[in-house]
Amino acid sequence: DRIFGEILNDNTARLTWAQDYEIQLEQLGHIREFSQLSGGEKMAAALAVRLALLRQMSEIRLAFFDEPTAHLDTERRVNLAEQITKIKGFEQLFVISHDDTFEDQTDLVLHVTKDNGVSQIQKKGAYAKS
Repeated sequence: DRIFGEILNDNTARLTWAQDYEIQLEQLGHIREFSQLSGGEKMAAALAVRLALLRQMSEIRLAFFDEPTAHLDTERRVNLAEQITKIKGFEQLFVISHDDTFEDQTDLVLHVTKDNGVSQIQKKGAYAKS
């Protein structure tokens, strides 16, 4: 619940698991099934569940986010970037994205481009030493 609320910047939302492990969203007394959620709500719910499971069931303090801003509007992308930096309990968080929303929130950015079939890497940030 807390992680989901932080991602969406909405503390009225509550994620629950039904008896069959279906993720449901309860908001202001109304319950919606996972299939009824918007793309952004589904992405936020999936991230929240994944992070909660990692925290509870694993000693791994490392998480990868692959295209976490997919299906999010601009406001929610910015909010997600801010919230990811506040997630506690992880030593390293990696974000793989085509979206530059995270650049101001990270310690190191690696831009990978192809030039004549050869990958080029450009580093930005506090840890960008060669």
